[in-house]
Amino acid sequence: MHFIVYNCIRNLMADAVIRKEVNPSRISFKGCIQAVRQWEPSLNQTRLSKGEIVRLIDLLYESIISYIVPERPGRKEPRVVKRRPKPYQSLTKPRHEMNETRHRGKKYGKKT
Repeated sequence: MHFIVYNCIRNLMADAVIRKEVNPSRISFKGCIQAVRQWEPSLNQTRLSKGEIVRLIDLLYESIISYIVPERPGRKEPRVVKRRPKPYQSLTKPRHEMNETRHRGKKYGKKT
């Protein structure tokens, strides 16, 4: 279900780019989702004429195009996990006040 919605949003973004002639890499996916959520109640009214629907969809495309991502040259966004799980406790106090708890990690067991 998520892939269907994702593809529908991307298709809507592609249609907006084709109609308004904007660089497709500069359109915000999150901004498109926000625009669809904003315009959904207006588009789901039952008493709309064909011309009114076309006008509302054109306004939706304008709203999608208004969420332009600024150009950031040299920016890399790798798909990695920033913090990997470690067998140590978090540093929640200044270093000189912190006491290490020996039983928190997997490599520390009860010493008998």
